[in-house]
Amino acid sequence: MKKTLLITAMSALMLSATPVFAEPAAPADKAAQAKPSVPNVAEYDKQMAQAQENMKKMQEQMDKIRQTQDPQERQKLLQEHWTTMQGNMQMMHGMWGSGGMGAWAAAWAAGA
Repeated sequence: MKKTLLITAMSALMLSATPVFAEPAAPADKAAQAKPSVPNVAEYDKQMAQAQENMKKMQEQMDKIRQTQDPQERQKLLQEHWTTMQGNMQMMHGMWGSGGMGAWAAAWAAGA
């Protein structure tokens, strides 16, 4: 139980380890400042559902890792878990970057 909680917490930290407080670089001219586009709600919901499915898959993989007694099988399952986690992190990075929550935050700040 403690390991599952620790792994879940570490995964959440890794996913949220983006430079939140960094200041954006100032554009060279006013023409470069484009009005943020309105976020696509359907696309965001689709990506969020996929992220949730990946989290379920990762939890199932960890259950299998804990249950196996074979060291080779455990190593194989750990590698699969690692691959799934990396893919999920890349997808989440895309969501929080341009077009994802970045667009949501910009639209909210602009009063859209």
